[in-house]
Amino acid sequence: MGVQRAYRDMEGGRRQAGFTLVELLVAMTLLAFLSITLFGGLRFGARSWEAVVDSSAERDAIASTQTFLRDRLGQLTLPGPAGRRLIDDDGRLDGGPDRLEFTAPWLSALSLGGLYRFTLWREDAGDGRLMLSWAPAEADPDALEELGDLAGERVLLDGVAEFALSYYGAADEETQPEWLDQWEGPAPPPLLVRIDLAFADARRVWPDFVVAPKF
Repeated sequence: MGVQRAYRDMEGGRRQAGFTLVELLVAMTLLAFLSITLFGGLRFGARSWEAVVDSSAERDAIASTQTFLRDRLGQLTLPGPAGRRLIDDDGRLDGGPDRLEFTAPWLSALSLGGLYRFTLWREDAGDGRLMLSWAPAEADPDALEELGDLAGERVLLDGVAEFALSYYGAADEETQPEWLDQWEGPAPPPLLVRIDLAFADARRVWPDFVVAPKF
């Protein structure tokens, strides 16, 4: 009897020390659920971080574009001999509703400074791209390829659905200043230049941009 009781006690201890099949299945299910939840949280966190980085990069690109244009238009000048500022028909600011050309000094990594002719326009590629081209003001338009990086073009912003330019000034001395969608009359630049822009992605915002050209 003592031997049988000891054997039964040993079998009971084994049953208590182990797990049943149902218990193992429940534990594995809980572990899988926790793993899925943890992995989903990590993926959500990664996507959130990527969205923050992308949004920050887009805001930086917009701010950089506005700063560049404000600086260039804010020191508008016209080419002339011996570095003198000269108002003539070839060097004035010319603008339409969707294209702007102007001459301004530029000190950058691409050059040692000097006057450059800039052109700003929207290209229809993809959702639309805001483009900028540049070349030394006195360069031969037919020989720009020989200038290397001193002449070229680049994408300032992509995903640009709408782009419009307007100019505030008087077409002549007899009229009052007003907003116009074309500026090609008098050689002096307009009092103000406004750039309106909208992105295909409504979450991207172009802050109001109005600059007073100076020369």
